[in-house]
Amino acid sequence: MRCLLAAVLLYALLVDYDSNTPVKMARTALLVVSNLSKIPHILVDVCKHVSQTLYISVSDSSVPVFSCSSHINGIYQQATKVCNELDIRVLIGNIKDSNLKKTIVTHNPIDLVIIDNHVGDFALNHISKLQHNFSTLNIGDIVKNVSHEVRKDGSDGKSYDYVALGGTFDRLHNGHKILLSEGVLRASKGLTVGVTDVNMIKNKKLWELIEPINSRIENLRQYLIDIDPTLQYNIVPIQDVYGPTKDDSKLKLLVVSQETVKGGEMVNKKREENKLDPLAVYCIDLASESQNTIPEEETKVSSSNRRLRLLGTVIREPVENPHLDSSPYVIGLTGGIASGKTNITKKLGELGAGVVNCDILAHELYMPGTPINATIAEVFGSNVINENGEVNRKKLGEIVFNDPSRLIELNNLLWPAIIEEAKKRVRALGQQGYKVVVMEAAVLIQARWKEHCHQVWTSIIPPEEAVKRLKERNGLSEQEAKDRLSSQPSNSEQVANANIVFSSFWSYEFTSLQVTKAWENLLKCIDSNKCQSKY
Repeated sequence: MRCLLAAVLLYALLVDYDSNTPVKMARTALLVVSNLSKIPHILVDVCKHVSQTLYISVSDSSVPVFSCSSHINGIYQQATKVCNELDIRVLIGNIKDSNLKKTIVTHNPIDLVIIDNHVGDFALNHISKLQHNFSTLNIGDIVKNVSHEVRKDGSDGKSYDYVALGGTFDRLHNGHKILLSEGVLRASKGLTVGVTDVNMIKNKKLWELIEPINSRIENLRQYLIDIDPTLQYNIVPIQDVYGPTKDDSKLKLLVVSQETVKGGEMVNKKREENKLDPLAVYCIDLASESQNTIPEEETKVSSSNRRLRLLGTVIREPVENPHLDSSPYVIGLTGGIASGKTNITKKLGELGAGVVNCDILAHELYMPGTPINATIAEVFGSNVINENGEVNRKKLGEIVFNDPSRLIELNNLLWPAIIEEAKKRVRALGQQGYKVVVMEAAVLIQARWKEHCHQVWTSIIPPEEAVKRLKERNGLSEQEAKDRLSSQPSNSEQVANANIVFSSFWSYEFTSLQVTKAWENLLKCIDSNKCQSKY
């Protein structure tokens, strides 16, 4: 009867009434198999049926917990290769609880249950405990010849009441999940997780794109409760490499990666100073990245790679602005000084965008003989005007960048005139047939010109790189360069106001790839009328 039901449901899932409609994927699925060894062999097929989250459970509760460690690592490694964008979650609580007395509760409702032909009554027991409406898919005997391997995990095979581990945990990936799973497997009562806070992340690549600490903690909590709801979880922000490990006497084991072994040694030295017993240390291997697409990416699975892949993509959906015409579509391009805005604008122009450069507009507005030229001479002194009548930008810069009040005076003089002229030129370019116009403006955020743009795109580079470029390009001293930077919004503020972020810190080719990606996706949005209808 069970096989017949599975067959009927399988047919219903794969064949629509007119047999031409594509199969609708489940957002969230539960895969139940008879042993963990099977999963890497079927993962590529299973992932075809799931778009968002895949929970994995094993029916053989007699398997020793520590023999599951390498299998779980293998599952996440395989997932990185065949379905890296899918959120995989191996349910460890069901492995540790041999009596299977606890009701299965997952953060995401289950739409589809996938089982093989060898799970027996366990599958029915498992499914009956779910709290959601779902369909069932039987994967049959695809893996009937796969043997049930038992692997040693290389540890002492002990469990510990309280275990600790730490990390940044930005955008949970399979490398994180391996580390967290190792901690959960070895903890019998509780797991403490230290999450690096602001002062500890500023040495990270593209740290401005790291998720807020509260989001990272909440994502961790959801994941951990999903994979084992029986443990006590203490997830805390940490301001140093030690966190709670330096003075929590309950902790007995520290799980580290190959990169953080020295941190484990530092923890035990600090515990010795605090007259506490040293922690046992278990080190895991780093997960290898199998989808590197650019030389700038690391060979390990990392959050840095994920942040690199965010460049040139929408990180924040645009907000509707009813005061803007739908055409031309206006991109406000901004960023700190020396961040590569000019090259990005040039690339966008080559791709087909109309361009309005507000810095050039400013030059034009205070050319000799213009009203603003005369006003600048009156307000800032005739010594900022060259013999030919042009404004000496270096002298004017020395005044305004050393006195915030004088900078405000200059801005109040220039900004209204610049934006009015920019809007005229945007309209003119639209009339010439440009679907997209890029308005490049270093002061876009400070001047509140966002309201004149459909989207804001920004370019960031590390402050030390900006100082280096300013010294080489503009001949400024170290202090002068730092003063220029301090007068502008920080990278974090730029990112907080942006829909898309670029970084020209790496090669020109990589910057060009980011810009091309953003442009092509924008055109798709415009051509499908989604941009006009939403924004």
